[in-house]
Amino acid sequence: MINQYEKGMPVTDICKAQQVTRKVFYTIKDAYKQGGLSALEDKQLGRPKQEIPEDLRKLVIRKKKETGFGIRRIEGILGLESIHVPHNKIHEILNDAGLVDNNPKKGKRYKYVRWERDHSNSLWQTDFCWIEKLDCWLTAWLDDHSRFITIAEYVTEATTDTVIELFEKAAKRHGYPRETLSDQGTQYCSQRGEDCRFLDHLRNKGVKHIYASVKKPTTCGKIERFWGTHNRERWNFASLRNFITYYNHKRPHMSLGWYTPHAVYMRDMK
Repeated sequence: MINQYEKGMPVTDICKAQQVTRKVFYTIKDAYKQGGLSALEDKQLGRPKQEIPEDLRKLVIRKKKETGFGIRRIEGILGLESIHVPHNKIHEILNDAGLVDNNPKKGKRYKYVRWERDHSNSLWQTDFCWIEKLDCWLTAWLDDHSRFITIAEYVTEATTDTVIELFEKAAKRHGYPRETLSDQGTQYCSQRGEDCRFLDHLRNKGVKHIYASVKKPTTCGKIERFWGTHNRERWNFASLRNFITYYNHKRPHMSLGWYTPHAVYMRDMK
């Protein structure tokens, strides 16, 4: 375009040949006049890319290898150490190191209102989950405020006796909660007009029980989420006890500001 202009080609013909407007032509001409050909080179859009310090790269990679945590969780635990690294930078570091799992794009996540008690031991959730891999049930009592697992065991039968036995074990260790929450399973409800031994036991201990609404699993969503965590991560440990120790004391939780359940459970005891 500039060569054509310097050779005396009319501006109208140049614009027609290059398929640009006269305004664009004069903008280019003025830039060339002020800065020469270098002024016409393509400029990098956006902010210039900043080099990542080598010590930061090593730290992020070490955290990944030591914990196996995802990008957001690594961002969180570094933040607790007053090391602020955006998750996109962590992704870049791990991607360069070949440590990113390229999972398929997840579906849309719907927003919901997070509901939780203000203090530890205000309310415990409980339920049973069938573990296909072990051909048994997993049951647990989870503190609603902190997600702290007060007790969890594999059992062969999902019965009221099992519920009461584990509840007493947990209460002996951590004290009784003010309230408990479960679904309307047969272990927790009266059947055919009979007295409910589970409710009678709680009343004798001064504990109020709340039932989740039918077909609303989000009411007991925290313990449902724990089942998912168990099914994904339990098999990295030699035993359920080792996994629970890790879950309570070492695994930072996003909903807890990246603190562990045990830290929040002890901090917010009232």
